[in-house]
Amino acid sequence: MRMGFAVALAFLIAISDAVAQTGVVPPRIPEITASGRGEVSITPDRATVLVSVESHAASAAAAASANSAKMSAVLEALRGAGLAQGDITTSMYTVGQDPRSFRVPTATPGVPTIPAEFLARNAVRANVRRTDDVGKVIDAALAAGATSIASVQFSSPTTDEARRNAISMAVAQAQKDADALARAAGGTLGRLLSISSTPNGPFSTAYASDTYFPMEQAMVAGGSASFYPTMINPRDLTVSVSVYGRWEFVPGTR
Repeated sequence: MRMGFAVALAFLIAISDAVAQTGVVPPRIPEITASGRGEVSITPDRATVLVSVESHAASAAAAASANSAKMSAVLEALRGAGLAQGDITTSMYTVGQDPRSFRVPTATPGVPTIPAEFLARNAVRANVRRTDDVGKVIDAALAAGATSIASVQFSSPTTDEARRNAISMAVAQAQKDADALARAAGGTLGRLLSISSTPNGPFSTAYASDTYFPMEQAMVAGGSASFYPTMINPRDLTVSVSVYGRWEFVPGTR
């Protein structure tokens, strides 16, 4: 192993010396570069619903206590909708003065100072294992006291497989384009020099951007759950991948 390394090193040194003496740089190998893109659509079969509860009070302790009571009812409702304990996890919890209640004390006689208000916010992620149950879960949470549904994110366990299929499609497209370029230039495609892949935007993951529901839309949809059940119809997810390849170009004989 050491002998082989020494021979290779001596070869490189000899080439460097030859370049230094003659001033001639070896010609660069001609290359063909091409890119390809692959897309695979998959149908989501599960979802994550972000459920929030907000409580206001004159003190932090009172806001936290009120929030705890509301969240207990929401958690019970989520379990009643078919979710297991392990499907519900805390996403965020904060207690503090509500920024909207900040007031600058006034020195005007007879004008009372508006007291500060405190806000407690608790958010949980509810993992719904069937997309058909998403509307039922949202309605149950809102009816139990949830104050907002921040987002609904659809996903599928087949995302990784879809991404690999998209990579195969993208590589095949890039290689066909590279071959066409080489033949058009009067040569042939040589050995592969390098290739890399890059996901394209938010559609390359399980949480596609077109499956997010704004807070206002979700609240309106479930605000009158007893009369108008929330209807959620997920779209297919698009997994997209781009690849970039470099091949050696072999010039044709004239």
